[in-house]
Amino acid sequence: DQLTAMEVMAVDPMSYVAAPRYLGGIIAMPLLVAIFDVIGLYGAQLMGVQFLGVDRGTFWSQMQGALGMRDVTEGIVKSLVFGAVLSLIAVNEGYHSEPTAEGVGLATTRTVVVSSVLTLFLDYVLTAVFL
Repeated sequence: DQLTAMEVMAVDPMSYVAAPRYLGGIIAMPLLVAIFDVIGLYGAQLMGVQFLGVDRGTFWSQMQGALGMRDVTEGIVKSLVFGAVLSLIAVNEGYHSEPTAEGVGLATTRTVVVSSVLTLFLDYVLTAVFL
């Protein structure tokens, strides 16, 4: 029976490898959502003000009137849920993959497929909950 490097060093792979990656996914998803929200808002302003000739003050006034705290809360909750679920899937598939190129490729494919389906399902459920 051959020992792996983790077994020889007496390192728990779940706490040393999996936990930081899982926490990183939970932290990164809301940050990415915030960054892309800001980019989307400024992209909308660019289109509205520069190309369509809308007054800048009118644009931001209408934007503030259209967005509520509920929209922001929904975005934060969804990003936290997506970050937790998608990170859990990725860490689980990676942890249980075969240590070969083919095993990693299959685990990556399974992660993408399951994550895509669960993203659609969770978005539907969370949207229904927020309505």
